[in-house]
Amino acid sequence: MRRNSVWGRAVFLPVLVGIVGCDSLRAETQKCESAPMDDYTFLVKYMPEKDRGSVGEEYLRANVALAREALRVAPWRETITEGIFREYVLPYSSIDEEVDDWRPLFRKMFWPLVKDCKTTGEAVQKINAEIGRTLGVYYNTKRDKPDQSPFHSMRIHMASCTGLTILQVDVYRACGIPARFTGCNWTTIPGNHSWAEYYDNGTWHFFNDPEDGKLAPPDKAWFVPYAAMADASNPRTRIYAARWSPGPASFRLPWRKGGAFASVPADDVTASYRRFYDGLSKSRLAFVARDADGRRVPVAFRLTAPGTGSVLAEGVTYDESHDMNDHFAVALPERTKVRIEVKVADGLFRPAGEAEFGAGQKLVVLNWTDRRKEK
Repeated sequence: MRRNSVWGRAVFLPVLVGIVGCDSLRAETQKCESAPMDDYTFLVKYMPEKDRGSVGEEYLRANVALAREALRVAPWRETITEGIFREYVLPYSSIDEEVDDWRPLFRKMFWPLVKDCKTTGEAVQKINAEIGRTLGVYYNTKRDKPDQSPFHSMRIHMASCTGLTILQVDVYRACGIPARFTGCNWTTIPGNHSWAEYYDNGTWHFFNDPEDGKLAPPDKAWFVPYAAMADASNPRTRIYAARWSPGPASFRLPWRKGGAFASVPADDVTASYRRFYDGLSKSRLAFVARDADGRRVPVAFRLTAPGTGSVLAEGVTYDESHDMNDHFAVALPERTKVRIEVKVADGLFRPAGEAEFGAGQKLVVLNWTDRRKEK
């Protein structure tokens, strides 16, 4: 996510709201087995074990009331079933993050922005265009930990994709929009990624990383080529979407030691991303430029045909404000050979090597320390 766009300047810092302790939730859970499954009962019965004894009745009942009110006034309320509401609007957390009282704050901040939207998709677009500069949080791998709570991220003004996804899901839910935390370990490249899905008129969708003031089209994102190649045969590389009540799978939290499966209920949604595979440009080169300290820097470059010198593609590499796996990529037919040229200090393009497009995606690293010194 881009620091100079949506996850930009810090302009707001919330006051943390205390969570009321409660020692009786285990007893409440037992009551759930025979009591009607109302909203409060649903939260108590399936709440994470770590929250029992620290998240109390007062907090939960306030959470229920605010969630119900958000749905009651939402223009899209008729499209949200009770099941969807309880799984993806009512819950107060996404995965294993610490509990904050975010719902009243985010409701106050973002509801005026979306109250006239007709669909959840329209509302999410507007939220994404404003969320960064409103909350003052930007992408940065120097964050304290991956699974930061929303107030933690707002306090330090930075988060990785995991913390940013938690923020997005909470803001969506505060406005009565069903949302869920989604992610995976990549199959074809090292690392992992997290993103938010939102529910719109019966189906789940996603957006690209938010950009300042821009309304991105749904179901298009830089990570789609990687998600489309997810290996569904391996539990470690499937794509999971977290839920509140028990589901058919458990969410794999890559930041946990040893990559153990956590006790976070989930659905396996790999198939919904594998559907992009047939239309995928599979012969791609991704480009990154690094300075002497190994940091990603923006460098203008172009790809030319070795024989004719004609320009086949051009662009600018991404800096550290982008996700660490998000690189400027070019798709050309397999076995296409190109000459790489970078723009240096004199404003001219200088040779920086050659490459050939093959099956799949390869990463080309440009040593900007050397190129910058050329005259």
